[in-house]
Amino acid sequence: MNKAGKASRLSLAEEQSIFRILDASANRCREGLRVIEEFVRFHQEDEQNVRNIKSIRHQFSQVCLELDLEQAIQARDTPGDVGTKITLPSEMSRQSLQELVRANCSRVGESLRTLEEYSKLISLEAPAFIEKIRYRFYDIEKQLLIDHSLRTRLETSQIYFLITGELCAGNGSVDENFETVAREAIAAGVDIIQLREKKLNDRELLKRARLLRKWTRGTETLLIINDRPDIALLAEADGVHVGQEELTVKEVRKLVGKRMLIGVSTHSLAQARKAVEEGADYLGVGPVFSSQTKEFEQLAGIELVNQIAAEIQTPWFAIGGINSTNVSFIAETGATRIAVSQAICKADNISKTVTILKKSLKREGTLSNQGSS
Repeated sequence: MNKAGKASRLSLAEEQSIFRILDASANRCREGLRVIEEFVRFHQEDEQNVRNIKSIRHQFSQVCLELDLEQAIQARDTPGDVGTKITLPSEMSRQSLQELVRANCSRVGESLRTLEEYSKLISLEAPAFIEKIRYRFYDIEKQLLIDHSLRTRLETSQIYFLITGELCAGNGSVDENFETVAREAIAAGVDIIQLREKKLNDRELLKRARLLRKWTRGTETLLIINDRPDIALLAEADGVHVGQEELTVKEVRKLVGKRMLIGVSTHSLAQARKAVEEGADYLGVGPVFSSQTKEFEQLAGIELVNQIAAEIQTPWFAIGGINSTNVSFIAETGATRIAVSQAICKADNISKTVTILKKSLKREGTLSNQGSS
């Protein structure tokens, strides 16, 4: 790395100060990367991102070698560093894994930026190398924070709305009714909206998926696509939901990666256990009551809901014929999450219906009773 014409313009005191800055920033960067790597390795168990972070650490080590940070170590003066005597209460505690990851992502990003700027004073090539590392890390940071945010929002979700255009009430066309119901449901605060269309061709299905993405973007409502990982990817959805006859969780994960949520419909405790073992992010549990939306040979009923509530920690949603008149039976089991379709699609007042459903769920139990960690 060519330093000619750079350090020679600096006084000895200036050069020493620069190397102290580079040393401190390099240490912060290494520490932050290691903290993030352990989160990805042991919490997310994301092999690809572990590789990505290891690769960044390797590239960063090469830059440090080329910057000759041995001089920085020699310039280190920990006892005389005024910054070591200043701490804030917020630095001594973390309220959640997401906060921990966010703080260390900021540490890495800020350190890389500092290194990039100050290395301009002593090197011709290092700043460009550090810039590339910084932008590469920003991509990982975005994925990590979005990924964790999705799962946090999933855990606090209560109302999962399955929307089908033909079922949406209204005086307009199917498309108009679909838009009206979808927009009102999102405004009313449904936590998740799933596009469930069995009769549309692929182009029409993708068109509706993209509309839902447009309407949910910037809101707290997650978007899930039923059965179709390809459509979920193209629409930039938050997840995909599959049944017992569709692709397995492992197969879907190969297609959509770690970022997307994957839900699985389960009709027995054995199926629920298997879905959790395979890595499902959430479960649909039912059918609890008979439904006009989907036919089943046999109802799983309240008994299954009780079994799931007693054992399964992964977030799950009771589903099947649930509405504002029978939701209290679900709530009495301790369930705090439900999936509904016609209860909202056919509602005269969607906002009022969503409010009633949420209040009924809050009446019994807590999120910790239903797969919240």
